Amino acid sequence: MIFDDRYHLHVGYYKNQKDLEAIFLKVKDQNIWCMFLENDFYKLNLSEEYPAIKDFGLLIGIYLIESEDLSVEQGSELFEKFLNDQNIV
Repeated sequence: MIFDDRYHLHVGYYKNQKDLEAIFLKVKDQNIWCMFLENDFYKLNLSEEYPAIKDFGLLIGIYLIESEDLSVEQGSELFEKFLNDQNIV
């Protein structure tokens, strides 16, 4: 995958005494966003295996977003859903 250098989004979850962050990167020339988690840092107990992408971390989600931009609200909701699905929060 080749990412578009012009688009990225940092999101975080800061509730319930948690401080977790992920980054979204947009695939070049597509309305696809990939969510990455640096689990070498967080050391979360994830319920499934995720591919590790050098320099980005674990690829924990791929999303088709109809608009070219991903809002902070959308990204935060997707990250929180991932954390809930993993029983982390």
